[in-house]
Amino acid sequence: MPSSYRTERRRLLTRRPLSNAVLVGIVLFSALRVWAHRPYERMAGTFERSDGEAISIVRHYVDGIFFADPVSIKFRLPDGTEVAKTPYVFDSIVRHVPTGVEIYHFPTTWIPVASRVEFFDGYELKGITSSRRLVSPFVHFADHWIAYLVALGFAVFFEALYSAFRAMPTRGWYGPIRALGFAVVGLAMGLYVYGILVFEPVSPLVLLGCVSVYKALFRFIRRKRIALVHPKQTRPTRS
Repeated sequence: MPSSYRTERRRLLTRRPLSNAVLVGIVLFSALRVWAHRPYERMAGTFERSDGEAISIVRHYVDGIFFADPVSIKFRLPDGTEVAKTPYVFDSIVRHVPTGVEIYHFPTTWIPVASRVEFFDGYELKGITSSRRLVSPFVHFADHWIAYLVALGFAVFFEALYSAFRAMPTRGWYGPIRALGFAVVGLAMGLYVYGILVFEPVSPLVLLGCVSVYKALFRFIRRKRIALVHPKQTRPTRS
């Protein structure tokens, strides 16, 4: 076999993994474009500015593929004219005040402190971050308290399931059932953690702190209950 043929064959074989990787990348990129949804909007309220004109507040979302859909707050007149809009971020909270609207921007909710706060008076956006940043965590919790309750409820539910399967004996048919239960709970908890980290506007650090406080209180109450049911018996002293 000529050496030139072997060299050419070797060159083609070394190129094949690279071409396959490029082909897979093109297919995945095309699939992502197919799965991506169109931008959509949700009404966030209305308010009346100083000249009596009604302003619509719209939450405009774009596709985030594997992550939460970024949102922008847009202000429009009744004829559809856009007066102002905010940049796209992970989460934006609209708070009505007597003289206009405050918008709190959260690029992440790991630490629920707004990176920027703006005020809209009906005509333009003005930065008020320095005077509102300290209250932004309270605004965050006031707007997402239901999401926190739901997330904490699921966390307690998974903890109860895990404890129930852990308490099962390992002998006989209990062993496979126990292992299957651990697998199902682990998968559900993985999906739960992924959803909390990526999609839900709640702080994982705050949730972790709340779960830790709950477990500490649960253990404290359990010890107190055991102490009340089985009090320590003191030996009688000899006179």
